[in-house]
Parts: sequence; structure tokens; C-alpha cells
Amino acid sequence: MAKRIPLHEDPRWLPFCERYAPDPARFAVEVQGVTPTPQQLELYAEVAPSRSRVSVASGHGTGKTTSVANMVLWHLLCFPQSITLVTANDMDQLKATLWKEIGIAVEKIRRSAHGWIADHIEILANATMRIRGFEDTWFVESKTANDKTANKMAGRHGEWLMIIGDEASTLSDTVLTTLRGALTEQHNRMLLTSQPTRNAGFFWRTHHELARTNGGEWANLTFSSLESPLVSDDALRELWDSYDDDERRVRLLGLFPQDSSKHMMSLPDAMAMYKRGRIIKPGEAYGWLVLGDVASGEGLRDKSAVVLARVIGYGDRGPNARRVEVVAVPIHTNGIRSNRFAGAMVEAGDDCEGARYVVDSGGLGINVCQDLEDMNKPVERVNWGNPCFQNKNKDRYLNLRAQAMHQAARAAREGRLSILTNEHRNVLLAQSSRIPKTFTDKGRVRVPPKHSTEWEGMPSPDLWDAICFAFLEGVGYNPVSGAGDAERDLGASVESEVDELFADV
Repeated sequence: MAKRIPLHEDPRWLPFCERYAPDPARFAVEVQGVTPTPQQLELYAEVAPSRSRVSVASGHGTGKTTSVANMVLWHLLCFPQSITLVTANDMDQLKATLWKEIGIAVEKIRRSAHGWIADHIEILANATMRIRGFEDTWFVESKTANDKTANKMAGRHGEWLMIIGDEASTLSDTVLTTLRGALTEQHNRMLLTSQPTRNAGFFWRTHHELARTNGGEWANLTFSSLESPLVSDDALRELWDSYDDDERRVRLLGLFPQDSSKHMMSLPDAMAMYKRGRIIKPGEAYGWLVLGDVASGEGLRDKSAVVLARVIGYGDRGPNARRVEVVAVPIHTNGIRSNRFAGAMVEAGDDCEGARYVVDSGGLGINVCQDLEDMNKPVERVNWGNPCFQNKNKDRYLNLRAQAMHQAARAAREGRLSILTNEHRNVLLAQSSRIPKTFTDKGRVRVPPKHSTEWEGMPSPDLWDAICFAFLEGVGYNPVSGAGDAERDLGASVESEVDELFADV
């Protein structure tokens, strides 16, 4: 077997560099055999110049990850002894997305007319890649970044250095500022990509006061899913109808959330729940839910709550979307011991035909669930922190708490949640209109942990928690026999529930 010569001694390499180093778009087309979209071409053009600083706020399906994979290989193969650092908060996600695309891209190069250069690439299992024979001086590496490790990462220097921040909206100011400070030479580049999930931080600033349009050095690009040929019209319609306004901004339009989005819903939306009256029509086969949130012993401000509600429908969209009427709040107190709470719930629900009991099973709630089950009551155990079951909700929400609270707020805005009692009205208005909302690095809706700064000192929203249980995915109901054509409606309800639960699993 002939000995492999180093890449820089291969007579084909300098002509390769002369043709492709100035033009990552040409590299994508001729070396990888792909056709870039207009958005990708715009990104390549901004990254190409030496000392470029580029920040991309992107919606779904714009080809961002494929573009980054292409530029990683372009930088590795077209510049001598180049160093590329890729940083993110989640290394597992980085391996599952970017490094998968890099592997696919390398195989495309190997099958092209430039297959010879792929033989000089070595991809390792630890999310690194290097040019053979230059293991310590010509490579790509990935590292998770935090305030403690940023200085170590910034210790990398070189004439051809490129730093890429993936899901940069979640990277700390310390990390990004430190890494930017490492770019001391003329040919150093930095690229940040992310869904624009929060209105603060270094990534946000690159689209505002640090942007070229405001006299800064950053080229700020916005990639909308609506303008991407990689997303079908049917998929766009499906997503657009599923999302609320802020989700559309972040996940489709590539825009930062509106300032008003820090809460799940506004006070006017909350007040409207008291004004709309009955929303379940006469004759419709609704069911009863007895919703219970059990105090976890956090002090006088932490109370147990029981809510009686009529419910019908499933999901959060379409003609059969869930509607809920809150009929009574028989219990909202810190004066009931947990070992008596199950009995109090059953007493409250005695007149609710076919009622199902939905109870928070965290902390003391697990004993209440067991007591209800010992009484042969149908119980739905609520575990807020669990991930969603349906695939569409897994992609959209961090956990069940976010799913239920977000869909309850949407129902309130859309007229599908009505409160028919004035019991504890002021408490409920204060709780429901102040639930904080943020986004994860993947644009999923998230409710911050209780007592975090986003809650602004608000105690546990126990009463609103209980109401939100009615909107949890998978919470069913038994249609009341006198509410409509029982045999017909029960069959339709069960069929609808099965379809909703398993449509995308």
C-alpha cells in the first residue's frame, strides 16, 4: 500500500484551496454535490470574508444544521492547520444533529470527484475531527461551554480559527464574550446560530446593539420557515395552526419573543373567563372531573385545592378541542390534613355523575391517590415533571406542566375555558395571569421552576394548577348519560380520545 502523503503536500490541495476557500457556497455545490437554498447562500456569503462575525436567528426547517456542517468541513479542508471550535450546552444533542450531518457530508465528499480529500479526514467518537498527521494542530472539536470552561476554550489560538456557537441563545454572556475575545487574528471567524428564545443575552445583543445595522460588527440574519423551500406548505399550515403567536415568532418566523410573552396569558384574558358563561351546549355529552392539588407543606401560603369541572373534547385545536367549565371550588385551604383529603375530594364530587379524579401525585399527593384508589375511584395521577407522551407535545413542551398550563392559557384566550363561580376569584385572577413562560434552547415552551426569579415572588399557584390538570394530555372523562345521546356520544368520545392519544406515536 502506498504511503499517504500529508494533505498540504498533495499537489491537488493548493488548487482546491484557491477555488473553494473564498466561496463556501461553491464548496457546497461542487464538493458535496448539494444545492443551497437562498437562505443558505446568504449565510455562506456572510461567513466567507476573513474576520466575519455572523449571528443567525432561525425558525424550523431552514437547513441551518446542514449549513453549519458544510462550513465546518469547508474551514477544515480549505485553510492550513485550521482550528474549529463548536460549543453548545447539550453535547448529546450536538452529536445527534450537527455531527450526524457532518458524517453525511463527509460521505458525500468521498463519493464525489474530490473523494481523495475525504481520505485525509478522521472523525473520532468524541465529537472531534482532524486532518491525518496533524492531530494537535489541524482539527475540529466540540465542547460544552460554561462560565468555568470558557477561558480554557478561549486558550485556542491560530491564524485560521473559527468558533461556532450552536443554540447560542442559551449560552451565557460570559462564555460568548470570552470566546469572542479569543479572536485576535485577521482570519478568525465566529458564527452563532439559534432559535431566538429569549430577549436577553449576548445572542440577542448581536441582533440589536451589536448588529451592523446599529454600528456593530455582527451580520444579523433572520431565517423564517415561511421562506424556506425545505418546509412544505402542508407542514407550515399544520405548525402555524398549532402554535400560539409567540411560538410562531420563535419557531417559525425566527423572531425574538414579544415582551408581553413572559406570562402564559394576560390579566384581560383571565378576566374574560368569568364573562363568557356556559360554553358546553345543551345536549353535549360532557364529563365531570374532580381536580385536586395537594399542599406540599411550604407554609401558610401553600394551600390544597379541589375544583369541580365539566369537560368535553380533546386536544387544543380543531372543532373537538377541549372545553372546560369550572363549576365550583369547594376546597381551597391549608387546614385539611393530607390523610383526610381523599375523603374531602370524594365528598365534594358526590353529585358529579361518573366523575374522574385527577390529582397531583407529588409529595403528599401520592397518599391521596392511593386512598382514592382504595375507595375504587378512577384516578389520573399527575406528575408535572414527566415528559409528554405524544410526539407532537414532546417537541413542543419541556414537560407536562408546560403542556397543561400553556394549553389552559390558550383555551382561555380562545373562549374554551369558562369559570362559572366567583369563589376565590381574586386569587385565581392573580395566579392565572402571572404564570411565567420561557423557551428552552430548542424552542420548547417551559415553565420556570417555582421560586425562581421569573415568578417574581409569587407563591405556589395551587388553584390554577388544579384547573390546568383538566388540560393534561391523556386525561379522559366519562360522558354523563343525561347530557346527550349517551350511546352515540360515548362511542364518539372514546374513538376521539384514542385517535388523539395515538395519532403520532
